[in-house]
Amino acid sequence: MEINAEEIKSYFKDAFHQVAPEVSFEKINLNLSLRDQIEIDSLDLYNIVVSLQKKTGIYIPDSKLAELSSLAELINYILVENKKEGAIHELKS
Repeated sequence: MEINAEEIKSYFKDAFHQVAPEVSFEKINLNLSLRDQIEIDSLDLYNIVVSLQKKTGIYIPDSKLAELSSLAELINYILVENKKEGAIHELKS
């Protein structure tokens, strides 16, 4: 499944709305650390990531999640992994 950055941003927006409706997604700067911008606990962040994994099919390991602090970094990670998955699928075909 080929996805683009705008689709992933839309998935994030939906996930935030479901998990943390008090957060105004439009006010989040994609390039700054999420934790520096909003009050969100670890469980909410975990639930947002699980929602993204379900929608994209891309697994984000906990160890990697600790390295990805901004939405831009998360979006880029999903895009890169999606391209890898597509390449692997093409090789198997």
